[in-house]
Amino acid sequence: MIGRLKQGVIGVAAALAFVLAVGPSAAQAQQDMGRFRVLIPDLFPAEGTDDDFGKDLAKDLRELMSTLATHQAIEKDEIEDNLKRFKMKMNELNCIRTRQLGAQINAQVALCADYERQGEEMSLSNIQFVDMGSSQVFEVNAVTVNRRDHEGAARQIFDAFDRYVQQVRFRAFCFDYANSSQWENALRNCDDALALNPTDEGVLYQKGFILWKMERLEESLDQLEGVLETNPYHEEALQLAGFLATTLGMNDEGREFYSRYLELNPGAVAVRRRIAYEMFDAGDPLGAMMLIDEGLQVEESVELLGDYGNYAFEAARQATPEGVQSGDAEIPEETRDLYAKAIDAFMRVFEAKGDSMNVGQLRNVISANIQLGSLAEATTIAEQVLEVFPQEASVWAVYATALERQDRVDEAVAALGEIEAVDPDYPDLFARQGNMLLAAGRRADALPILRKAVDVQGQDPNRVARIIFADAYSKGIQPEQKNWPYALEGILAAKEYSVSAETSQELNFWHGWVLYQQGIGVQEAQTLASAQRALPMFQDAKELFQSAQAYAQQRNINLAQILQATDTYIEIQDAIIRRGR
Repeated sequence: MIGRLKQGVIGVAAALAFVLAVGPSAAQAQQDMGRFRVLIPDLFPAEGTDDDFGKDLAKDLRELMSTLATHQAIEKDEIEDNLKRFKMKMNELNCIRTRQLGAQINAQVALCADYERQGEEMSLSNIQFVDMGSSQVFEVNAVTVNRRDHEGAARQIFDAFDRYVQQVRFRAFCFDYANSSQWENALRNCDDALALNPTDEGVLYQKGFILWKMERLEESLDQLEGVLETNPYHEEALQLAGFLATTLGMNDEGREFYSRYLELNPGAVAVRRRIAYEMFDAGDPLGAMMLIDEGLQVEESVELLGDYGNYAFEAARQATPEGVQSGDAEIPEETRDLYAKAIDAFMRVFEAKGDSMNVGQLRNVISANIQLGSLAEATTIAEQVLEVFPQEASVWAVYATALERQDRVDEAVAALGEIEAVDPDYPDLFARQGNMLLAAGRRADALPILRKAVDVQGQDPNRVARIIFADAYSKGIQPEQKNWPYALEGILAAKEYSVSAETSQELNFWHGWVLYQQGIGVQEAQTLASAQRALPMFQDAKELFQSAQAYAQQRNINLAQILQATDTYIEIQDAIIRRGR
């Protein structure tokens, strides 16, 4: 966003500077031979200093300037004619009035300088060439000469003017190359321009912009801070510095830059919203929220309230500790407060806008209540929203979450079922229904729905098989469970899917492990009947283990030891069966 805004500024500045450096505009083409007009008034004397020196110096400088092929000093007669027109006098032309006059008489450059007699010397100070088009100032070092050497003073200022012309030329190329995204060339010319005029605010900012475009973010920010030391309210520098500081994770500094920028336009809602979005986009939703809150103190608007809710919700989401479940007491109080603020803002927008409100914001209201553990409130709001937006699949989905958290599984599954009519391609629809039923211990109900996830929605069969296996493992294989029949039934259901070799080996290993454990339990009786039942279990387990060698190796499972134990059990069952016969 900043790039688009600033690139337009670059284009205008570059075009203007380039014209000043290498060619006249249409208006300037009407001047003598296309040369740029330079306003050189009689220099401004300090109180008590003879004005003849300033008059003579200006006359000498006009003559020198008129020898140039590119520039033409405005004749003194023309200056005086215009002074009469504006009811001014030559001895009133301090720097401010010189610039004002230059703007009125189509001067492209104006000279400002003061002088004061100090014994037998004249001291010239505040010597500046002002670019009337860009208002940039080229400062010339103070000059001290004999009080009668106006020609020497004129020569020194004239020599400095040559450096000014070079600086304008480098400045032009700096902007022109930047406008065409030739960043290396642009940076080189900016540095050349700054070597001749280190205080050129426009080039200083431009260099910071170029460094940003070259992805040298820290250097860019340092450059912009230098601009802001001279001009604390340089709008473009404040805006870009705020963006860079936030991008670099310096959120407090970013907020400071943006706040100073907005001091210039405290009531500009559109500007505030744009800057807040830049902060959010750069990774500081809390700062964006605070910025919007400042605007709400000036003037409350529905747009600002909506933005406030968005940023408060995202700030809360980011502040929620990883692994903490919604509704958990471990959610920090500051995070809860952010969710509460988001809810309040969104509900006020809903009251104002009704069915014209962004439904995503209403979904966030429901989600925020779920995060806070206010499940009944979340359910009530979801039902109100669905009365207005019955076709919104995402609202049905978050409504189902609120119901599931209250153990209202059938209602939650039914809520997800509503999505099938609204949006049959809604991601994970059947997988989520199946997961809900598995979590509730209703595997028989879950399996046909999970089959639809693959057959109807085209879900990855490996993923669905792993969902079924995960349930079998957690409820049947985990040491504290050891429900081998439940585990076996789940693994067999998972193996009905056409899965990859990797998934197949994983399922085979655990299928073998369940049979192995079942066989151990059956063979404990050490009877003919128990041996006849246990032997095929161990034999099948051995075959399954052997087919899962890559999986066992990947998981650092000592498969050789397991196979050895399995062979031992097989030998024992064989011996019992032979003896029994």
